[in-house]
Amino acid sequence: MNVHDLKDRIGQASGARAASIGLGFVKDERQRLLDEITVLKTQILTLEHAADTDPLVPIYNRRAFVREIERAQTVMARYDILSSLIFFDLNGFKLINDQYGHIVGDELLTKIGMILKASVRDCDMVARLGGDEFGVLLFKTDETVAKAKASSLSCRISEQIVEVGTKNVTLNSAWGVSACNPQDTSKQILDRADRAMYKTKPDT
Repeated sequence: MNVHDLKDRIGQASGARAASIGLGFVKDERQRLLDEITVLKTQILTLEHAADTDPLVPIYNRRAFVREIERAQTVMARYDILSSLIFFDLNGFKLINDQYGHIVGDELLTKIGMILKASVRDCDMVARLGGDEFGVLLFKTDETVAKAKASSLSCRISEQIVEVGTKNVTLNSAWGVSACNPQDTSKQILDRADRAMYKTKPDT
């Protein structure tokens, strides 16, 4: 074997090693990018969840609720499957806040939100719409069934108790129901349920 042959073999070996190193670098870089993408996706999901969740009660907020109303309308328009909305308002909540403080009020809101969530199907949605107002979206449910469900949920709300010293603090609620008709806007659906709710309030 002459010098030229040795140089050729050394060159081939060096090239193979360089290719191996290059391939390893590409694999490492690809894995690093995949890891970064996974982290970014997780961060996006976390941010989206935070944007859709009420800051006090661990249920959905108004933003997410409106989006689901619009989705229910799309399903109704395409497949003729009706969904209905229940609008709850807590009677006398401001008085409880004023008399016992916001800590007691917040505890009641949390208990009520969680009992509503536990009392509906996984496909349904419960949200705090703001203040002492809650919404329940019942998929594949007409207004008649929704009204019966609203009455049952209202009883569950009145059963929630917060102990303050020797006193048990409770609340009852007013409610209204509206069908998620596809020809209406989400605001019109909420407003209709809101008006129906005011007809059941004790001070009207």
